[in-house]
Amino acid sequence: MLEYTPISQFAIGTDHRVKIWNKAFEVLTGVSADEIIGTDHQWKIFYSSKRPVLADLVVEQDYKKILEIYSTKNPAQSSLVQNAWEATDYFENINGKPRYINFLAAPVFDHEGKITGAVTTLQDISLRKIQEEAMKRESEQLQQRYSLFRSSMGERFKFCNIIGKSRKMQEVYGIIVRAAGSTDSVVIQGESGVGKELVARAIHDTSQRKNAPFFSVNCDAISESLLETEFFGHVKGAATGPHNDKKGVLSYVQGGTLFLHEVGELSLSMQVKLLRVMDGGGYSPVGSNEVLYSEFRIVAASTRNLWEEVQKGRLHSDFFYRLYVIPIDIPPLRERKEDLALLADYFFSRMKSSLHFYALPEQDIQALYNYHWPGNVRELQNVLRRYIGFHGLDFIAPPNLALPASPPSRPPGLMAVSDSGADLPLPDAVARFEKQFILSALELSRWHRGKAAKKMGISPKTLYRKMMTHEINLP
Repeated sequence: MLEYTPISQFAIGTDHRVKIWNKAFEVLTGVSADEIIGTDHQWKIFYSSKRPVLADLVVEQDYKKILEIYSTKNPAQSSLVQNAWEATDYFENINGKPRYINFLAAPVFDHEGKITGAVTTLQDISLRKIQEEAMKRESEQLQQRYSLFRSSMGERFKFCNIIGKSRKMQEVYGIIVRAAGSTDSVVIQGESGVGKELVARAIHDTSQRKNAPFFSVNCDAISESLLETEFFGHVKGAATGPHNDKKGVLSYVQGGTLFLHEVGELSLSMQVKLLRVMDGGGYSPVGSNEVLYSEFRIVAASTRNLWEEVQKGRLHSDFFYRLYVIPIDIPPLRERKEDLALLADYFFSRMKSSLHFYALPEQDIQALYNYHWPGNVRELQNVLRRYIGFHGLDFIAPPNLALPASPPSRPPGLMAVSDSGADLPLPDAVARFEKQFILSALELSRWHRGKAAKKMGISPKTLYRKMMTHEINLP
C-alpha cells in the first residue's frame, strides 16, 4: 500500500518572519497559523534536546544554502526545481512524536529578480522510513543467515547438525534459511529417520528465536488423556492424582519454538484447542478458568501426507492451513546416496571409532551403496554401530517378522543359533536374540513403538520395558 501524507508548506521572508503556514503544517507541528505567522521567536516550540530544532534547520541551514546557490546564478536563467534545496532528517519531537521529515526549500523572487523569501514544502515520511529500515534489517539478517549457511557448508558440508552435500540437501538448506527468516508455521515431511527434528532445530537456531526455548512434543508417544495436561498444564485437584499445580509446555515455550512431532496423531479436539491458541485466543490449564497466553512458533513434522489426513477427516482443515505455510520435504537416504560417505564418517567420529568409510572393505562399501535404507539415516547409524560392535554388516530388514517355521532358511539379518556362539548360555543367547528381534521390529515400523509392539503381539508397555532391559533407546 502506498503511503500518503499531506503536503505541509510555509513561507518566510528575508527577515525570517513566517508569511504562510498552511493547514497541513498545523497538523504536522501542532502549532496554528495564528500563533506563528508574523513571528520569528517561537521556533523553540519544536525544540528537541538531541537534534536541531525544525525551524532552525529550515530557516538557518536552508535559507543560507539558498543564498549560496543563488548568489552566483542568474535566477532568470535557472530552474527553480533544479536549484531547490532538498533534505531529509530525523526529529525526535515533532508534535510529541519522532518524525522523519523530507523538505524542499526554494527561493521567492520579486520582479527585479531579488530574493524576497523562501517557500518550504515538508512531508512526513516516517512510515516509509520505518518500512525501509525494517526491510534493511531483514535483508541484513537474511544475509547473515546465508553467510552462516555458506560457512557451514564449507565445513565438511555440515549445516548446523545436518550432514549432506547432495543437491537435494542443498535445496533443503536453502529452505531452512528462508524459513528461519520468517515467523510463519513450518511443516516438515519425510519418512521416519530422515532427521526432521534436526531440521526443526536448525530453523530455530538460525532464527531470531534462537535464544528462546525449543520444546519438542512427540504427539504419538503421549496418551490422549495426558496431552491436554502436557500442553496446557493443570491446577491442584484438577483430577485424581495431581497434588500440585503443573505448568504445561506452552508456559515454558514463550517466545520460542514448539516442535510437534507426528502432528497428524493429534485428536481433532486437541487440534481445535491448539488452533485457538495459535490464533491468539489463549488457553486454560486443566481445572482452571484462567485464560493464559503464549506467543510461540510451531514447527510440525509428520511421516504422513497431511492433506490426505484432511480428506480422510482425521485432520481439521483450519488446523492444516494454519500449519501448512512453509513446507519442507526431506529426501530419504536412498535418494541421496552421495551423502553416505559423509554421514558414515560423521557417525564413526561420534562413536569414537577410527574407521573411515573409504577405508572399509570394497564389498562392504558396495553393500552400503546397494542397500535400500528403509530406515534412512537412523538405520544407517544403527547399522554402523553394529558394524563396530560385530565387525561386519548386518542389515536388519526382514520381509516378515514372524519367526520362521522348521525350515533352516531365515530372513536376512536375524541370527541363527550358530550365529550366537555355541559357548553362550541359553539365557544369554535368548536375550541376544530378543534384542535383535526387537530392533528388527522397530526398524521395520520406522521406530513407531505402537506399531512395533503390534507386529510382535505384545503391548506397548511390555515393549517399553524390554527396550529398557536391553538398553535400546529411540534415536
